[in-house]
Order: sequence, then C-alpha cells, then structure tokens
Amino acid sequence: QCRRRMVDDAVNICGLKRFAVDHSAPVPVERKAESTGKTVAIIGGGPGGYLCAQRAAQGGMTVCLFEARHMGGTCLNEGCIPTKTLLNSVKLYRHAAESAAFGVTAENVVLDHAAVLKRKGQVVKQLVTGVESAMKSHKITVIREKAAVAGRAGGGFQVDAGGESFTGTRLAIASGAEAVVPSIAGLKEALKSGFAFTSREALDLKELPKEMAVIGGGVVGLELAYFFAMAGVKVTVIEMRPKLAGDADPEICKVLMDDYKKRNMTFKLDCRVLEVTGDSVIYQEKGER
Repeated sequence: QCRRRMVDDAVNICGLKRFAVDHSAPVPVERKAESTGKTVAIIGGGPGGYLCAQRAAQGGMTVCLFEARHMGGTCLNEGCIPTKTLLNSVKLYRHAAESAAFGVTAENVVLDHAAVLKRKGQVVKQLVTGVESAMKSHKITVIREKAAVAGRAGGGFQVDAGGESFTGTRLAIASGAEAVVPSIAGLKEALKSGFAFTSREALDLKELPKEMAVIGGGVVGLELAYFFAMAGVKVTVIEMRPKLAGDADPEICKVLMDDYKKRNMTFKLDCRVLEVTGDSVIYQEKGER
C-alpha cells in the first residue's frame, strides 16, 4: 500500500504519465504480525532498503535501518523524482511557448528557474516525508549514520554506526551507488573548483550558465542536457560511443537526437574527452584534438 501511494504521489505531483501501473494486482494487507524474535539490520534507506524494512516489520521482525544521508535514496532525492519534476516544468514551458501552433496564444512565457527548483524541493520533501512516516508507523528504528558491517557476532551480524554497535540475526545490504568520476585529466580539480559538477549538484544549480558541456550521452546525461537546453543554456553533449542513449534502439536514438538538435543542443559523437581545464573541455574527434 505504501508503494502504491508512492507511485500515485509521483504520478500526481511530478506530472508523470501512467504506462503500466497495474492497480488490479493484489496488495498485501497490512496487519500486525506476531513477533518472531528475529531482528534484521538493513544498510541503506533507498527503495530497496525501506521496502525491505517494511516487509520485514510486517512479518514480525524487529528492524533497524541505517541511512547516512536522506531517506528515499537516490531515486527520491537525486534521481528519478527530482529529474522528472524538472523535466515536467520545462515540458509545460515548452507547451506554453509553442502553444500558438495549437490555436492557443500565450504571451511573455518565462521559465522561472528559482521557482522550478523550489517546486522540485517541495516534491522531494513530500515523498521523503511519506517514507519516513511509513518507517515510523511500522515501528522501524532508523539510525542516521554511516554503517559498516563488522562481521559475525553471536550467530548474527554486527553493524557499527556512529560509534555504536548493533547486532541482527539477519542482514540486508541496499547501500546503492555513488556517481562514477571518469579518469580524465583535470576533472577532479574541476570538481573541487566548482567548474565541473556531477548530476547530484546539477539538480540544485542556482544560476544557469550560458554554455554547458555534458560528458556522457546516456540517460542521465540526456535528461539533464534537455532540461538545461530548454532553460536557455547552450548545451554540447560529448559521447564516446557512435550513438546516444546507450543500448537503446538506433532508430529511436536518431529521432531523439534530431529533436534535441532543435532545442539548443549540439552533439559530439564518437569523441573522447581528453582533459578538463579551468574553463574548457578538450576532446578528440576523429583523431583530431
């Protein structure tokens, strides 16, 4: 039921369209289960971790969940939800700006970037609060510390967090992942200086630059590239493969790229980034620097 509510909230708040959400499928009825006397330690408060925690609690287990950053993980805080919220804003902006083709006239259409970010933050906060409430209602103990598995202890597992030790008869690891920083010359220095940033920082960029280079034409890179391009930024996508969007169908990729080219975006395919300097990105195209 919590997962169904999460989907409903995401659809309603972010403006997502439904495609294959089967509400006729049976949903487990929440009920108080008799205590099994077993405990489970769960590392990670993303969708894998918090749903595991719910099911374990429903099964009568005592649950302790460890999350070092935000409940909801990447999906709710730095991935699916915030990116789709931003994209929905620029979609509405695009519809309003181009509405004359449909017989609707709208004058002085402006994309207020600060207001877009504010709404994104509100959407994320609402959904994260929902997850936190679900943990509370299931009497799940949430430890807001970075956790590490210390090893076996008394027939169970020992987890250390915040200078304390916790034990559980069961252990679930749903720690998620971190953004990969490619081994490109000068990139680490550019990240420290603020000239370069990962997808995490891009979601909270307060001021829009005039130009932006996106290294990588996969799903994440294209989502961010499209948002910034629609917000008025001149975007160049540099991709080392000969086509966009990873292993997606080549025909779909071509249609996508043709549309994106009309949206203030330039593509450099089959190119390898060699270096990131203080104010530029140097790449190699067809053997030329």
